[in-house]
Amino acid sequence: MASSVFRLDRFPSLPTPLPRVPGPKLTPFTSDAQVHIEFVEFLGRENDVDSLVWKVKINGAGHFALKVFYFRRWEFLRDNQAANLTSPLAHPQLYVDYFDPFNCECRAYDRLKDAKREDLAVKAHGYLLITPQQEADLERRVTGNPDPVPDANVGQLTGHNFWNRYEQHRGLPVRAIVRELVSNNYPTSAQAGCMWPDLQDLHSLGILVGDTHGGNYLGGKLVDFSRSLTMYHPGLHYIFERTLRELMLNELQHLLDHYYFLTNLSSDDKIAVPQDLEAFCSGDLDRYQNLPITYDWLQWEEDPAAAVAYVEQALFKEEAQ
Repeated sequence: MASSVFRLDRFPSLPTPLPRVPGPKLTPFTSDAQVHIEFVEFLGRENDVDSLVWKVKINGAGHFALKVFYFRRWEFLRDNQAANLTSPLAHPQLYVDYFDPFNCECRAYDRLKDAKREDLAVKAHGYLLITPQQEADLERRVTGNPDPVPDANVGQLTGHNFWNRYEQHRGLPVRAIVRELVSNNYPTSAQAGCMWPDLQDLHSLGILVGDTHGGNYLGGKLVDFSRSLTMYHPGLHYIFERTLRELMLNELQHLLDHYYFLTNLSSDDKIAVPQDLEAFCSGDLDRYQNLPITYDWLQWEEDPAAAVAYVEQALFKEEAQ
């Protein structure tokens, strides 16, 4: 008898750009999205909930920064990341395609590549699918458990495992993104001076970063797009105008707070707080012009008519009926 448990879409045998919905898609790092990985050093924060970041060698070369993502249930994404939608999405898979942290990063990084603006963030080189052996190796290094039980051997996956797998994730590989390795240092005044113009350029490319606190910058460059919304995105299009305004204001305010923090550091290299950023956060947000929702995302689609039909007819329950 066939199982009634809902399962998210399986990956094709030959990896394709992800996510598999209209809009930007990140390509695999290699043709089969698999490599030999040597985990060298943990680079992330202990309280990171979406991912692990490690300094690695790949196929004996490197070094790179590898961001390895935990799994998220589609119900969690619906109730948290997608809570602002004015209508529910038509299928559970869509919550993963648009709001899962891995897919959010894929979309943002590919938009930067398409627009030839990879200078706006730490560069990503593509995604990988982690093998079961690599999963076990990383789990051993993090937990100290010398003999982790593979999730495939567990009778019922309830999320109480290292990778947060539920039954809906059974058989899916852990995903990772290969990024350029950069130093973990505070920005110079010149680097800090670019953070505000860079954020405006990101917005003008249809990317709402979602989390611009100081911990997501290294040397003045963004390293985290796990909460980003990149046009086309229902989280930008199908929310109340007031809510979108709040998201924009939070984005700007977090960066402003980071500038305030940097100006208080003891240094001879003084960092200035952008006056227009202060003004936008103090009540002049209506004058801000670089709204992500206005970006012409269809310019990158091979079949714009099909992409429009998809987002108008397939995304929402009311429109799909």
